[in-house]
Amino acid sequence: MRTTIRGLGFGGVVLALALFACSPPAQRNDESSSTPPSNEQREAAIAAQQLAALGGAADAATQANYTGDFQASGGLDADSDEGAWELSLLSDYAQFTRPGLGDDGGIPGDRQFHQHGMRVVAGPLTITIMEQPCQAGTTQQPYVAHVLFEGVAYDGCARRGAQQGERPTWASVLPDLIPAIDACVARVTTRPARITFAGAIDEGQTNVRLREGDGTRRECIVDGSGQVSAYDPISDLDRRGGEGDPEFQRGGNQPRAERCRTIAPATGHDGAPLGWLIRRSC
Repeated sequence: MRTTIRGLGFGGVVLALALFACSPPAQRNDESSSTPPSNEQREAAIAAQQLAALGGAADAATQANYTGDFQASGGLDADSDEGAWELSLLSDYAQFTRPGLGDDGGIPGDRQFHQHGMRVVAGPLTITIMEQPCQAGTTQQPYVAHVLFEGVAYDGCARRGAQQGERPTWASVLPDLIPAIDACVARVTTRPARITFAGAIDEGQTNVRLREGDGTRRECIVDGSGQVSAYDPISDLDRRGGEGDPEFQRGGNQPRAERCRTIAPATGHDGAPLGWLIRRSC
């Protein structure tokens, strides 16, 4: 060993010391491994765990337990009756509400039925429902609910059936859809245009359906950067669940009155006017 060290010579030792002094601390080499995971990475990890817990494919009897509408909520803690979040899962829309933080939602995809539960993706939401007793404060519900949103898992209880009161629609989160709606309305050739449906879809995109002033129906896709990636004609037979009720007209000019329709102003989170909502009334 001594012979080897002498063979390096004084210059070699100086060079080695210099390289050691310039090298970053050991913890810097592990900097990438200590970086907190992104929302997407956290969601992927949690979603994989939830999917594994659901088991294999469901039989017809099990699937029947996960059809129809669901209403879910979660408390601030296990013993609380105060809701920190609420979810309405319908066949054509899912709405997630956190008091003070607004609403988020999307169009549900196909429900994935498993041996121990059901999972469905609706825009930015990943929803899991499992049939097992769930204690919600002083009451017990028949289902457990998990909502995955922006890297956070919200746990609570669920029951079948929609909450009484005004039914959530695609326009329940209208203010958040305005940037995509405006991008699509800019493509309209005959005005005024009516928005018949809008909602979040995969990969940060937004789907907007509209009817131009001459009756032509269009489907518009807006990407995550706000650019229109598709603006295509669609037939009158091509309709989504919940489409057309309500309709939305952008701008300050109030639409003309129509039979069996009510017209009401639509406002943003700050109270600023957005346009007009046209709802069916008979």
